[in-house]
Amino acid sequence: MKKIILLACVVGLFSFTSAYATCNGGTEVTNTVGTTFCKSNVEMNWWSAAAWCKTNGLRLATMYEMCPSWDGNPGSEKCPELNGASEGYAWSATAYNDGAALGVTFSDGIVDSFNYFRNQEGRSAFCR
Repeated sequence: MKKIILLACVVGLFSFTSAYATCNGGTEVTNTVGTTFCKSNVEMNWWSAAAWCKTNGLRLATMYEMCPSWDGNPGSEKCPELNGASEGYAWSATAYNDGAALGVTFSDGIVDSFNYFRNQEGRSAFCR
């Protein structure tokens, strides 16, 4: 019986360690529907954000993953699921028009588009 308990503890420890490692250099953020994401602690452009997620064994989250109630349009109060969940702004994997990707401002749930071909800093990777 002691061996079974020891084995369960070891397996649990490895599971916890590997889950934490998938957000190395980031912070876990959970939206109001219970989905957990990994937000980079460093701001970067869209291309670097996509690479950062991949390095952690993840991918950029889509707008519908981030904000399930999103109506498909940019604007104010379009993402109540992440309103106040963190600080700053995060990229998504969702494209918008030519050369732009959508993202969320955490302070107020604004969904906005930004050109990912330019080297725009000031946004965090938001991975799933």
